[in-house]
Amino acid sequence: MKTLVADKNALRANLNEIRSRAGNADIVADLSADGQGLGLLRMARFLADEGIGHFAVTETRDALQLRQGGFQQAHVLMLRSITDVRELQDLIDNSVTFTIGSNEAGIALNGLAGELRTVAEARIRIDTGLGQYGFLPSETDKMLNLYRHMPGLAITGMYARMSGVNLKSAAEAQYRAFLGAAEALRSQGVDVGNLMALDSCSLFRLDAAGQGSVLVGSALIGRTPVKTGAGLTKVGSIEATLEEIKWLPEGSVIGLGKGRTLKKPTRVAVLDLGWANGIGILRRTERQELPLLKRLRGLLEPGDRFEPVVKVAGKRVPVLGQTGMTALTLDVTKCECAPRDMAVLDADPRMVRFLPVEMRE
Repeated sequence: MKTLVADKNALRANLNEIRSRAGNADIVADLSADGQGLGLLRMARFLADEGIGHFAVTETRDALQLRQGGFQQAHVLMLRSITDVRELQDLIDNSVTFTIGSNEAGIALNGLAGELRTVAEARIRIDTGLGQYGFLPSETDKMLNLYRHMPGLAITGMYARMSGVNLKSAAEAQYRAFLGAAEALRSQGVDVGNLMALDSCSLFRLDAAGQGSVLVGSALIGRTPVKTGAGLTKVGSIEATLEEIKWLPEGSVIGLGKGRTLKKPTRVAVLDLGWANGIGILRRTERQELPLLKRLRGLLEPGDRFEPVVKVAGKRVPVLGQTGMTALTLDVTKCECAPRDMAVLDADPRMVRFLPVEMRE
């Protein structure tokens, strides 16, 4: 048995921390990556029960799944700037709010809305340094073109995604750039509508005053990619039963490739988990945060693998050798355990694959 487990109480605690920071701003839950790894509809239902009615996604299929899954009245924002006519058609049919981050995206959406004799709700995205979708803050002439010459668009707001906000000064500079773009449009008589510049990282760096909404994803599961978010609780662990347990003699080799040679007789246990499930794989930001000494000692492989934290009977046990595709070997010499006992691994839900998910009180 192996399951990805999420603690609902920890999720609620994180949501309360987010609310305390957001103030009067609406909370928009980013359900990208299959609902932050916990399942799109499962996470949406939990959040709806907690009073959240604004969602954001990066995939058209996710937006459609939300509508088909009972969220017909929820506000759903597509975070990508799209030009593909087939995707635009599906999103218009399902009353999804669009992102426009380029003239090309605006022209494509305006043209299709005109053909369908409808008006599509959209929000302008500003690129303050992330280098993804969005107009540069200085490109107000291009943004004005959307308001003045594209009658198929109902632009109800503008937003940005922040980058590199470990330094408060960097966050403040990006925030000023966003607000500057909004003010430049206002000076031309434009109602910029809802402003949303703060996200899971910058929300814990900057004051949300003046923001109509805040966009949070990783903060919901307590796993912001930078060192912000004090008070958040990490959500996500894997429970798996120990399979085979046996003694191996001195000199035995554990693992493929660069194996581990045992220097003394060792009692080992096998878990039916591996890198195919996302075990022992780090996001780049996590890799960079590991102590330099561990990196120099070769703890990490070129594929961003590392030694996962595993506990049996509440006690951390060492991992022997490299993590295999479907198996993990543990040193349980000093741990009283038997086959079918439970092991618990800390796990970022977004990195976990091919496991059932359970949300518990």
